[in-house]
Formats: sequence, structure tokens, C-alpha cells
Amino acid sequence: MATGAHLDVTEQIKLDHDNVRDLFQRYKQTADHDQKAAIANTLIREMAIHGDAEEISVYNDYAALGLGDAAKHNKEEHAEVKRAVYDADATSMSHDDYDAVLEKAVGTFLTHAKEEEDEQHPLIKQRLSAEDNDKLARAFLKARTTVPTRPHPWAPQSGGVAQKAAGVQGAFHDKVIETVEGREFVDLKYQHPSSY
Repeated sequence: MATGAHLDVTEQIKLDHDNVRDLFQRYKQTADHDQKAAIANTLIREMAIHGDAEEISVYNDYAALGLGDAAKHNKEEHAEVKRAVYDADATSMSHDDYDAVLEKAVGTFLTHAKEEEDEQHPLIKQRLSAEDNDKLARAFLKARTTVPTRPHPWAPQSGGVAQKAAGVQGAFHDKVIETVEGREFVDLKYQHPSSY
């Protein structure tokens, strides 16, 4: 992306949605256990990051856009997504039902994603100036770097200071866990801008 170009928050959000769609297709298409594990780890990480990043950035501006009820609804759906993603994270891949547990998490995430894309994104684009859209996109991208990389369904989901503080602590904890467990990840098909 060229320096100085405006970012679109809906495009940055959809990029995450598209990565989850792509990762799940890759998961279903491979029979290699190690590759499946790395893809599952990446799916869990991406769904966890995405939800918390939206909550501490984008959803905080929804009321000003006349979407306060949508923000409340989204946070309720995020709580459901987080529980499903947590179940996938806590279930061993050797468990007979692992594929179904992961599919439930991804399905819950993608159902919510489609609702956002179809119903909320057009309104956001319509109601935000190019400058405000860019500012919100950059806030979302910054939030992605500070939130936990694993699901924490019992952490605060207010989008405020408590969630941000818990997120910083959770992100550090998650990095330790991922390192100790030696979790492997795969590359994402779609990339956010490297500078924002």
C-alpha cells in the first residue's frame, strides 16, 4: 500500500475474515497431522486476535455511527465465538471430535463475520469520512498487536481500559505458553499493511 493512502477499516476486518476462511479450507484439504496442527493453531490465534482487536477499537466507535445496538450484539456474539474457540484451543487434536470442535468455532466466527460484512460494513463505509475510516482502520491494526493470541472468554469484554489491561497481560502469557508448547503456525494468505 502506498504511503499516505487511506486505509478502510472494513477491508482490514474482512481481510481477517478471509484469512479464517482460507485457513479452514487448507485445514480440511490436508491429511498431514503436523500441517493440520499448525493450521489449527493459526486459526485459533487469528480468531482470538480479531475478536479482541475489534472490541477495543472498532466497536468503541459504533455508537457515534448510530450502531450502538450492533456493538452490543457483536460483543454477545464474540463471547459465543470466544467460548467455541477456547474449546478448540483446549481440546487435543488427538481427540476423536477435534475436527467437529474446530468446525464449530470456525462456523460461529464466520456466521458472525458474514453478518458484519453484509449488514454493518456498508453502513460504516457510508457514515465515516475517509479520514475517520483511516483512523479507525489504524486503531484496529494497532489493537491487533496488543491483544492476546489465544482465547480468554472470561476476560473483560467491555472494550475499555479493563479489557486493554487484561489483554496486555494475556498477550504476554500466551506468548510464553506458545513458546513452551512449541506451537507451530502457518503463513497467512492475506496480509495487513506492514506500516500504519
